[in-house]
Amino acid sequence: MPDELLSVNDVKKLTEAPKNNETPPAEPIKKHDDPEFLAIKSTFTPSRGDMGGGFCVIFEGKTGRTVFQIFWLAKPYANGQIPEVGKDWRNFVKSLPSMGPLDKDWGEKLQADLKEILTVEEKKKLFENYTKVKIRQLESMYRRTFEATAQCVFTASTEAEPVARHELERAKIIKPLPPSPEEQARIQREKEEKEKAEREEREREEAKKEGNFEGTIIKCNPMVDPVRGKASSEIAPGDIIGVQIEGEGTSALVTKYLEENNIEPLFPVDEIRETQGKKFLYVKISDEIRGYVAITKDIKIRVKEQEGQAQPKQGASFLGDLFFFGLLGVALVALLFVIRYFFL
Repeated sequence: MPDELLSVNDVKKLTEAPKNNETPPAEPIKKHDDPEFLAIKSTFTPSRGDMGGGFCVIFEGKTGRTVFQIFWLAKPYANGQIPEVGKDWRNFVKSLPSMGPLDKDWGEKLQADLKEILTVEEKKKLFENYTKVKIRQLESMYRRTFEATAQCVFTASTEAEPVARHELERAKIIKPLPPSPEEQARIQREKEEKEKAEREEREREEAKKEGNFEGTIIKCNPMVDPVRGKASSEIAPGDIIGVQIEGEGTSALVTKYLEENNIEPLFPVDEIRETQGKKFLYVKISDEIRGYVAITKDIKIRVKEQEGQAQPKQGASFLGDLFFFGLLGVALVALLFVIRYFFL
């Protein structure tokens, strides 16, 4: 919680570097370069007395909402090491315990004073204009307030540091913003492309297994013909089937050659293999190039009609059936007239 006094262990968790066996979190995508937060770092040491400390408050500039706060007060203060407010906020927080042992009771009292000084509206105004003059004014205000509570004279040092959102996300102080619809679409598209590439790579590896072909193997998709096509379960070596060549490199060169020479992508099936529930049809594109078609379900594939394998014309068959049923109808009508004439 930002408004609670943090313990020594809390500080260590926030400031310790990742262990060797821990993977540091990936750098979040920055939405823009303008910092959205401001860190106020300060130390106050006694001119006389035995109490000294420091604090770091980080708040969102637009709303004034405090996202992180630590208040360290050492009592007795025995001239411990004073952190440099010029350090970045994380190193400054890490060095606060070097001032001396934490006195939680007095720390909570002075932290309550700090809440009254750094109101939401004051923080918003400070974010808009955190000049050295403004910081010195703030420093003078809280120093006098602390002195009245602690009955001790302090010497103070204060700096302001703009903080980007991604720094707080990496420190796990705030949660990353959800991606925009455009970002979600991009992530989904990249995921699908990666899955497709992995799937095709697995298919290529499966297609190469147990084969003696030493040339190039490229991926093809079947050219589907639901009306006149031949079921993939009935395809046999020697059938000439239509394929769509996919991919770049050799695949793109083959496609370009076929288009420039106005050649249909119809190639003879050279071999059929089945493995792990898939059927692979291998077509011979050239002596050095083979295409493979992965079949996962029975579909109708376009097959080039070869001599001696002419298929019956569907139009002629339809006309023959129509003529037969027409004659049958005429015969039935004639039979009805005969029955009516003789028996009625």
